[in-house]
Amino acid sequence: MSQAPQNSPNDEYVRQFMPPERRGSATPSAEVAEAPAETPAAEVVEVTEAPAETPAMEVAEVVEAGRETPVAEVVAAAPDTQVSDGAVPAAAVKSASSDPIPATPSIPEPEDLPSPETLAEDMEDGDTLPAYVEANDLFKIYKPADLEVVALRGVDLEVKPGELIGIVGASGSGKTTLLNILAGLESPSAGRIRVGERDLLDISDQELVEYRRREVGFVWQATGRNLIPYLNVRDNIELPQAIAGVNRRQRRERAEELLDALQMSDKGRRYPSELSGGEQQRVAIAVALANNPPLLLADEPTGELDTNMAEDVFLMLQRINRRFGVTIIIVTHYAGIARWVDRVVRIRDGRIGSESYLMSSYRGGEGQEEEYLVIDRAGRLQLPREFVERLSLDGLASAGMDEHGGSITLRPASAPHRSRERHEAGLDD
Repeated sequence: MSQAPQNSPNDEYVRQFMPPERRGSATPSAEVAEAPAETPAAEVVEVTEAPAETPAMEVAEVVEAGRETPVAEVVAAAPDTQVSDGAVPAAAVKSASSDPIPATPSIPEPEDLPSPETLAEDMEDGDTLPAYVEANDLFKIYKPADLEVVALRGVDLEVKPGELIGIVGASGSGKTTLLNILAGLESPSAGRIRVGERDLLDISDQELVEYRRREVGFVWQATGRNLIPYLNVRDNIELPQAIAGVNRRQRRERAEELLDALQMSDKGRRYPSELSGGEQQRVAIAVALANNPPLLLADEPTGELDTNMAEDVFLMLQRINRRFGVTIIIVTHYAGIARWVDRVVRIRDGRIGSESYLMSSYRGGEGQEEEYLVIDRAGRLQLPREFVERLSLDGLASAGMDEHGGSITLRPASAPHRSRERHEAGLDD
Protein backbone atom coordinates (compact mmCIF):
# COMPACT_ATOMS: atom_id res chain seq x y z
CA MET A 1 0.00 0.00 0.00
CA SER A 2 1.38 3.44 -0.92
CA GLN A 3 2.07 6.06 1.68
CA ALA A 4 -0.53 8.78 2.17
CA PRO A 5 0.39 12.05 0.41
CA GLN A 6 1.59 15.00 2.42
CA ASN A 7 -0.07 18.42 2.71
CA SER A 8 0.45 20.81 -0.17
CA PRO A 9 0.62 24.65 -0.09
CA ASN A 10 -2.93 24.75 -1.45
CA ASP A 11 -4.44 23.33 1.76
CA GLU A 12 -5.24 26.70 3.33
CA TYR A 13 -6.47 28.11 0.02
CA VAL A 14 -8.96 25.27 -0.48
CA ARG A 15 -10.09 25.31 3.14
CA GLN A 16 -10.89 29.01 2.87
CA PHE A 17 -13.20 28.68 -0.11
CA MET A 18 -14.77 25.22 0.57
CA PRO A 19 -18.56 25.42 0.88
CA PRO A 20 -19.67 25.05 4.52
CA GLU A 21 -21.81 21.97 3.83
CA ARG A 22 -18.72 20.05 2.66
CA ARG A 23 -16.35 21.13 5.42
CA GLY A 24 -17.38 18.42 7.89
CA SER A 25 -17.65 15.65 5.31
CA ALA A 26 -13.93 14.97 4.87
CA THR A 27 -10.85 14.48 6.98
CA PRO A 28 -7.91 16.93 6.72
CA SER A 29 -4.97 15.56 4.81
CA ALA A 30 -2.71 15.98 7.84
CA GLU A 31 -4.90 13.57 9.81
CA VAL A 32 -4.89 11.05 6.97
CA ALA A 33 -1.08 11.21 6.76
CA GLU A 34 -0.83 10.47 10.48
CA ALA A 35 -3.26 7.55 10.37
CA PRO A 36 -1.70 4.09 10.91
CA ALA A 37 -1.01 1.99 7.84
CA GLU A 38 -3.26 -0.75 9.25
CA THR A 39 -6.41 1.20 8.37
CA PRO A 40 -8.81 -1.35 6.88
CA ALA A 41 -9.10 -0.98 3.14
CA ALA A 42 -12.84 -1.59 3.39
CA GLU A 43 -13.34 1.64 5.32
CA VAL A 44 -11.33 3.59 2.79
CA VAL A 45 -13.25 2.16 -0.09
CA GLU A 46 -16.51 2.93 1.66
CA VAL A 47 -15.60 6.60 1.75
CA THR A 48 -14.11 7.04 -1.69
CA GLU A 49 -15.12 4.16 -3.92
CA ALA A 50 -17.15 6.31 -6.31
CA PRO A 51 -15.41 7.36 -9.54
CA ALA A 52 -13.57 10.70 -9.34
CA GLU A 53 -15.35 12.35 -12.22
CA THR A 54 -15.68 16.08 -11.77
CA PRO A 55 -19.14 17.36 -12.74
CA ALA A 56 -19.15 19.57 -15.81
CA MET A 57 -20.81 22.41 -13.89
CA GLU A 58 -17.99 22.54 -11.35
CA VAL A 59 -15.31 22.58 -14.04
CA ALA A 60 -17.19 25.25 -15.99
CA GLU A 61 -17.29 27.44 -12.92
CA VAL A 62 -13.53 27.07 -12.40
CA VAL A 63 -12.80 27.88 -16.04
CA GLU A 64 -15.14 30.86 -15.95
CA ALA A 65 -13.18 32.33 -13.05
CA GLY A 66 -10.44 33.10 -15.54
CA ARG A 67 -7.56 31.90 -13.39
CA GLU A 68 -5.23 28.96 -13.14
CA THR A 69 -6.82 26.47 -10.74
CA PRO A 70 -4.72 23.92 -8.82
CA VAL A 71 -5.59 20.29 -9.53
CA ALA A 72 -6.25 19.83 -5.84
CA GLU A 73 -9.07 22.36 -5.99
CA VAL A 74 -10.75 20.65 -8.94
CA VAL A 75 -10.55 17.25 -7.28
CA ALA A 76 -11.92 18.65 -4.05
CA ALA A 77 -14.90 20.03 -5.96
CA ALA A 78 -16.00 16.52 -6.94
CA PRO A 79 -18.48 14.77 -4.60
CA ASP A 80 -16.56 11.47 -4.84
CA THR A 81 -12.94 10.49 -5.38
CA GLN A 82 -11.27 7.41 -6.86
CA VAL A 83 -9.06 5.30 -4.55
CA SER A 84 -5.60 4.34 -5.77
CA ASP A 85 -3.64 1.49 -4.13
CA GLY A 86 -5.86 1.60 -1.08
CA ALA A 87 -4.72 5.10 -0.03
CA VAL A 88 -6.90 8.18 0.21
CA PRO A 89 -5.52 10.99 -2.04
CA ALA A 90 -4.74 14.14 -0.06
CA ALA A 91 -6.47 16.23 -2.73
CA ALA A 92 -9.75 14.52 -1.87
CA VAL A 93 -9.69 15.82 1.70
CA LYS A 94 -7.89 19.15 1.40
CA SER A 95 -11.02 21.23 1.51
CA ALA A 96 -12.23 19.94 4.86
CA SER A 97 -12.28 22.44 7.70
CA SER A 98 -14.09 22.75 10.98
CA ASP A 99 -13.64 26.51 11.13
CA PRO A 100 -17.00 28.27 10.90
CA ILE A 101 -17.52 31.13 8.47
CA PRO A 102 -17.33 34.37 10.46
CA ALA A 103 -20.63 36.12 10.88
CA THR A 104 -21.14 39.39 9.06
CA PRO A 105 -20.99 42.25 11.58
CA SER A 106 -24.13 44.26 12.04
CA ILE A 107 -24.42 47.69 10.44
CA PRO A 108 -24.13 50.50 12.97
CA GLU A 109 -27.05 52.83 13.16
CA PRO A 110 -26.41 56.58 12.81
CA GLU A 111 -26.57 57.11 16.56
CA ASP A 112 -23.97 54.37 17.09
CA LEU A 113 -21.34 55.95 14.87
CA PRO A 114 -18.30 57.43 16.64
CA SER A 115 -18.63 60.98 17.87
CA PRO A 116 -16.32 63.77 16.66
CA GLU A 117 -14.49 63.64 20.00
CA THR A 118 -13.84 59.92 19.60
CA LEU A 119 -12.65 60.42 16.03
CA ALA A 120 -10.28 63.16 17.17
CA GLU A 121 -8.86 60.89 19.87
CA ASP A 122 -8.43 58.06 17.35
CA MET A 123 -6.62 60.41 15.02
CA GLU A 124 -4.24 61.43 17.82
CA ASP A 125 -3.58 57.78 18.64
CA GLY A 126 -2.91 57.07 14.97
CA ASP A 127 -0.47 59.92 14.50
CA THR A 128 2.42 57.51 14.98
CA LEU A 129 1.26 55.28 12.12
CA PRO A 130 3.06 55.69 8.79
CA ALA A 131 1.03 57.56 6.19
CA TYR A 132 -0.76 55.38 3.64
CA VAL A 133 -0.93 58.27 1.14
CA GLU A 134 2.02 60.66 1.02
CA ALA A 135 2.54 63.51 -1.43
CA ASN A 136 5.69 65.60 -1.18
CA ASP A 137 6.21 68.79 -3.24
CA LEU A 138 3.89 67.46 -5.94
CA PHE A 139 3.59 69.33 -9.25
CA LYS A 140 1.33 68.82 -12.24
CA ILE A 141 1.77 70.91 -15.39
CA TYR A 142 -0.49 70.72 -18.45
CA LYS A 143 0.78 71.92 -21.82
CA PRO A 144 -2.13 72.61 -24.17
CA ALA A 145 -0.73 74.06 -27.39
CA ASP A 146 1.97 76.62 -26.53
CA LEU A 147 0.65 77.33 -23.03
CA GLU A 148 1.59 75.86 -19.68
CA VAL A 149 -1.03 75.48 -16.96
CA VAL A 150 0.24 74.63 -13.48
CA ALA A 151 -2.52 72.71 -11.74
CA LEU A 152 -0.54 71.64 -8.64
CA ARG A 153 2.22 73.80 -7.16
CA GLY A 154 4.11 71.77 -4.58
CA VAL A 155 1.36 69.89 -2.73
CA ASP A 156 2.26 68.24 0.57
CA LEU A 157 -0.34 65.82 1.92
CA GLU A 158 -0.38 62.84 4.28
CA VAL A 159 -3.32 60.52 4.87
CA LYS A 160 -3.22 57.86 7.59
CA PRO A 161 -4.51 54.31 7.01
CA GLY A 162 -8.27 54.11 7.56
CA GLU A 163 -8.68 57.90 7.59
CA LEU A 164 -11.71 59.60 6.03
CA ILE A 165 -10.92 63.08 4.67
CA GLY A 166 -12.60 65.63 2.46
CA ILE A 167 -10.81 67.92 0.00
CA VAL A 168 -12.56 71.20 -0.82
CA GLY A 169 -11.63 74.17 -2.94
CA ALA A 170 -12.81 76.43 -5.73
CA SER A 171 -13.12 75.16 -9.28
CA GLY A 172 -9.69 75.03 -10.90
CA SER A 173 -7.84 74.85 -7.59
CA GLY A 174 -6.34 71.43 -8.43
CA LYS A 175 -8.34 69.11 -6.20
CA THR A 176 -9.62 66.87 -9.00
CA THR A 177 -6.13 66.74 -10.53
CA LEU A 178 -4.78 65.51 -7.20
CA LEU A 179 -7.48 62.84 -7.04
CA ASN A 180 -6.74 61.67 -10.59
CA ILE A 181 -3.05 61.29 -9.74
CA LEU A 182 -3.90 59.22 -6.68
CA ALA A 183 -6.15 57.04 -8.86
CA GLY A 184 -3.38 56.43 -11.37
CA LEU A 185 -5.35 58.19 -14.11
CA GLU A 186 -2.73 60.94 -14.55
CA SER A 187 1.00 61.12 -13.98
CA PRO A 188 2.57 63.88 -11.88
CA SER A 189 5.11 66.19 -13.47
CA ALA A 190 7.45 66.35 -10.47
CA GLY A 191 7.62 65.63 -6.78
CA ARG A 192 6.90 62.42 -4.94
CA ILE A 193 3.61 60.54 -4.53
CA ARG A 194 3.33 57.26 -2.67
CA VAL A 195 0.26 55.10 -2.02
CA GLY A 196 0.98 52.16 0.24
CA GLU A 197 4.20 50.64 -1.07
CA ARG A 198 3.82 52.00 -4.60
CA ASP A 199 5.63 55.05 -5.93
CA LEU A 200 3.22 56.44 -8.53
CA LEU A 201 5.96 58.57 -10.09
CA ASP A 202 8.01 55.48 -10.91
CA ILE A 203 5.61 52.69 -11.91
CA SER A 204 5.38 50.49 -14.99
CA ASP A 205 2.25 50.23 -17.14
CA GLN A 206 1.58 46.68 -15.96
CA GLU A 207 1.92 47.66 -12.30
CA LEU A 208 -0.36 50.63 -12.90
CA VAL A 209 -3.09 48.38 -14.32
CA GLU A 210 -2.78 46.07 -11.31
CA TYR A 211 -2.87 49.07 -8.97
CA ARG A 212 -6.08 50.46 -10.51
CA ARG A 213 -7.68 47.03 -10.56
CA ARG A 214 -7.04 45.91 -7.00
CA GLU A 215 -5.68 48.72 -4.81
CA VAL A 216 -7.87 51.73 -5.54
CA GLY A 217 -11.57 52.27 -6.16
CA PHE A 218 -13.00 55.36 -7.87
CA VAL A 219 -16.49 56.90 -7.69
CA TRP A 220 -17.31 59.42 -10.41
CA GLN A 221 -19.72 62.31 -10.07
CA ALA A 222 -21.84 61.14 -13.02
CA THR A 223 -23.43 57.78 -12.22
CA GLY A 224 -23.36 56.89 -15.93
CA ARG A 225 -19.57 56.46 -15.63
CA ASN A 226 -19.90 54.11 -12.66
CA LEU A 227 -22.64 51.69 -13.75
CA ILE A 228 -23.42 49.67 -16.87
CA PRO A 229 -27.10 50.31 -17.68
CA TYR A 230 -27.92 46.85 -19.11
CA LEU A 231 -26.59 44.98 -16.05
CA ASN A 232 -28.52 44.72 -12.81
CA VAL A 233 -27.11 45.90 -9.49
CA ARG A 234 -25.58 42.57 -8.49
CA ASP A 235 -23.99 42.00 -11.88
CA ASN A 236 -22.50 45.51 -11.83
CA ILE A 237 -20.80 44.68 -8.53
CA GLU A 238 -19.61 41.28 -9.71
CA LEU A 239 -18.16 42.52 -13.01
CA PRO A 240 -14.91 44.03 -11.60
CA GLN A 241 -14.36 40.83 -9.64
CA ALA A 242 -14.83 38.68 -12.73
CA ILE A 243 -12.25 40.78 -14.58
CA ALA A 244 -9.86 40.24 -11.65
CA GLY A 245 -10.35 36.45 -11.88
CA VAL A 246 -12.52 35.90 -8.78
CA ASN A 247 -14.69 32.76 -8.91
CA ARG A 248 -18.47 32.89 -9.00
CA ARG A 249 -19.14 31.96 -5.39
CA GLN A 250 -16.74 34.58 -4.03
CA ARG A 251 -18.19 37.22 -6.35
CA ARG A 252 -21.69 36.53 -5.11
CA GLU A 253 -20.64 36.60 -1.44
CA ARG A 254 -18.81 39.92 -1.86
CA ALA A 255 -21.75 41.46 -3.70
CA GLU A 256 -24.16 40.40 -0.96
CA GLU A 257 -21.83 41.75 1.73
CA LEU A 258 -21.61 45.17 0.06
CA LEU A 259 -25.33 45.38 -0.64
CA ASP A 260 -26.00 44.56 3.00
CA ALA A 261 -23.53 47.22 4.19
CA LEU A 262 -25.20 49.83 1.93
CA GLN A 263 -28.71 48.71 2.93
CA MET A 264 -29.65 47.66 -0.60
CA SER A 265 -30.01 43.89 -0.22
CA ASP A 266 -33.54 44.01 -1.67
CA LYS A 267 -32.45 45.81 -4.85
CA GLY A 268 -29.87 43.39 -6.20
CA ARG A 269 -31.94 42.46 -9.27
CA ARG A 270 -32.90 45.99 -10.23
CA TYR A 271 -31.32 47.93 -13.08
CA PRO A 272 -29.73 51.39 -12.65
CA SER A 273 -32.68 53.06 -14.41
CA GLU A 274 -34.97 51.70 -11.66
CA LEU A 275 -33.00 53.38 -8.86
CA SER A 276 -32.97 56.92 -7.49
CA GLY A 277 -29.88 59.11 -7.81
CA GLY A 278 -28.80 58.40 -4.24
CA GLU A 279 -29.28 54.65 -4.71
CA GLN A 280 -27.23 54.75 -7.90
CA GLN A 281 -24.37 56.37 -6.03
CA ARG A 282 -24.61 53.70 -3.34
CA VAL A 283 -24.23 51.05 -6.02
CA ALA A 284 -21.33 53.02 -7.50
CA ILE A 285 -19.62 52.86 -4.11
CA ALA A 286 -20.20 49.10 -4.01
CA VAL A 287 -18.72 48.70 -7.51
CA ALA A 288 -15.65 50.70 -6.47
CA LEU A 289 -15.22 48.44 -3.43
CA ALA A 290 -15.90 45.18 -5.26
CA ASN A 291 -12.26 44.02 -5.22
CA ASN A 292 -11.79 45.20 -1.62
CA PRO A 293 -9.26 47.98 -2.35
CA PRO A 294 -7.58 49.68 0.63
CA LEU A 295 -8.16 53.14 -0.91
CA LEU A 296 -11.44 54.65 -2.13
CA LEU A 297 -11.55 57.95 -4.04
CA ALA A 298 -14.77 59.88 -4.70
CA ASP A 299 -14.92 62.86 -7.05
CA GLU A 300 -17.97 65.01 -6.27
CA PRO A 301 -20.15 61.98 -5.39
CA THR A 302 -23.03 64.27 -4.38
CA GLY A 303 -22.68 66.89 -7.11
CA GLU A 304 -25.91 65.80 -8.83
CA LEU A 305 -27.93 65.10 -5.67
CA ASP A 306 -30.09 67.21 -3.40
CA THR A 307 -29.18 67.84 0.24
CA ASN A 308 -31.03 64.84 1.69
CA MET A 309 -29.57 62.40 -0.82
CA ALA A 310 -26.12 63.95 -0.41
CA GLU A 311 -26.15 63.40 3.34
CA ASP A 312 -27.35 59.84 2.78
CA VAL A 313 -24.36 59.16 0.50
CA PHE A 314 -21.94 60.69 3.02
CA LEU A 315 -23.45 58.54 5.75
CA MET A 316 -22.92 55.44 3.61
CA LEU A 317 -19.29 56.41 3.01
CA GLN A 318 -18.85 56.87 6.74
CA ARG A 319 -20.34 53.42 7.40
CA ILE A 320 -18.05 51.83 4.82
CA ASN A 321 -15.03 53.56 6.36
CA ARG A 322 -15.86 52.36 9.88
CA ARG A 323 -16.89 48.83 8.87
CA PHE A 324 -14.17 47.87 6.39
CA GLY A 325 -11.38 50.22 7.52
CA VAL A 326 -10.86 51.51 3.98
CA THR A 327 -9.07 54.85 3.52
CA ILE A 328 -11.45 57.31 1.81
CA ILE A 329 -10.67 60.65 0.14
CA ILE A 330 -13.63 62.75 -1.05
CA VAL A 331 -13.45 65.79 -3.31
CA THR A 332 -16.55 67.90 -2.82
CA HIS A 333 -18.11 71.36 -2.74
CA TYR A 334 -20.58 70.32 -0.04
CA ALA A 335 -20.50 72.94 2.72
CA GLY A 336 -21.22 70.57 5.62
CA ILE A 337 -18.63 67.93 4.75
CA ALA A 338 -16.87 68.43 8.12
CA ARG A 339 -19.75 66.59 9.83
CA TRP A 340 -18.94 63.35 7.99
CA VAL A 341 -15.14 63.23 7.79
CA ASP A 342 -12.19 63.16 10.15
CA ARG A 343 -10.70 66.35 8.69
CA VAL A 344 -11.18 68.76 5.80
CA VAL A 345 -8.25 69.78 3.57
CA ARG A 346 -8.61 73.07 1.70
CA ILE A 347 -6.65 73.51 -1.50
CA ARG A 348 -6.17 76.89 -3.17
CA ASP A 349 -4.19 77.75 -6.28
CA GLY A 350 -2.62 74.31 -6.43
CA ARG A 351 -1.42 74.22 -2.81
CA ILE A 352 -2.80 72.95 0.48
CA GLY A 353 -3.78 76.11 2.33
CA SER A 354 -5.47 74.93 5.51
CA GLU A 355 -7.07 72.04 7.35
CA SER A 356 -10.14 72.11 9.55
CA TYR A 357 -11.65 69.84 12.16
CA LEU A 358 -15.11 69.70 13.68
CA MET A 359 -14.69 70.44 17.38
CA SER A 360 -17.42 69.48 19.82
CA SER A 361 -19.12 72.14 21.90
CA TYR A 362 -19.64 71.90 25.64
CA ARG A 363 -23.18 73.10 25.01
CA GLY A 364 -23.89 70.11 22.82
CA GLY A 365 -24.99 70.25 19.21
CA GLU A 366 -22.84 69.71 16.16
CA GLY A 367 -19.89 71.73 17.38
CA GLN A 368 -17.79 74.29 15.56
CA GLU A 369 -15.37 73.86 12.69
CA GLU A 370 -11.86 75.01 13.57
CA GLU A 371 -9.48 75.93 10.74
CA TYR A 372 -5.68 75.68 10.94
CA LEU A 373 -3.12 77.01 8.47
CA VAL A 374 -0.73 74.50 6.91
CA ILE A 375 3.01 75.10 6.74
CA ASP A 376 4.60 72.72 4.25
CA ARG A 377 8.06 71.13 4.44
CA ALA A 378 9.59 74.08 2.59
CA GLY A 379 8.19 76.52 5.16
CA ARG A 380 5.59 77.95 2.79
CA LEU A 381 2.40 79.36 4.26
CA GLN A 382 -0.82 80.45 2.57
CA LEU A 383 -2.71 83.18 4.38
CA PRO A 384 -6.48 83.38 4.02
CA ARG A 385 -7.61 85.96 1.48
CA GLU A 386 -9.37 88.05 4.12
CA PHE A 387 -6.09 88.42 6.02
CA VAL A 388 -4.23 89.50 2.92
CA GLU A 389 -6.91 92.04 1.97
CA ARG A 390 -7.28 93.43 5.49
CA LEU A 391 -3.53 93.88 6.05
CA SER A 392 -2.88 95.02 2.47
CA LEU A 393 -0.21 92.38 2.14
CA ASP A 394 0.99 92.56 -1.43
CA GLY A 395 4.67 92.07 -2.08
CA LEU A 396 6.96 92.36 0.90
CA ALA A 397 6.27 91.85 4.58
CA SER A 398 8.42 91.93 7.70
CA ALA A 399 8.24 89.08 10.21
CA GLY A 400 9.22 89.08 13.84
CA MET A 401 9.10 86.70 16.79
CA ASP A 402 8.58 87.52 20.45
CA GLU A 403 11.32 86.83 22.97
CA HIS A 404 9.68 83.62 24.15
CA GLY A 405 9.21 82.29 20.63
CA GLY A 406 5.50 81.76 21.20
CA SER A 407 4.14 84.02 18.46
CA ILE A 408 5.17 85.46 15.10
CA THR A 409 4.31 88.96 13.95
CA LEU A 410 3.77 89.75 10.27
CA ARG A 411 3.62 93.32 8.99
CA PRO A 412 3.37 94.78 5.48
CA ALA A 413 6.57 96.43 4.36
CA SER A 414 8.10 98.25 1.42
CA ALA A 415 11.52 97.85 -0.12
CA PRO A 416 14.15 100.17 1.44
CA HIS A 417 15.91 102.69 -0.82
CA ARG A 418 19.66 102.98 -0.80
CA SER A 419 21.03 106.38 0.23
CA ARG A 420 22.64 108.65 -2.37
CA GLU A 421 25.95 108.55 -0.52
CA ARG A 422 26.04 104.73 -0.63
CA HIS A 423 25.00 104.71 -4.24
CA GLU A 424 27.71 107.21 -5.18
CA ALA A 425 30.28 105.26 -3.16
CA GLY A 426 29.34 102.23 -5.15
CA LEU A 427 29.86 104.18 -8.38
CA ASP A 428 33.27 105.41 -7.21
CA ASP A 429 34.32 101.81 -6.66
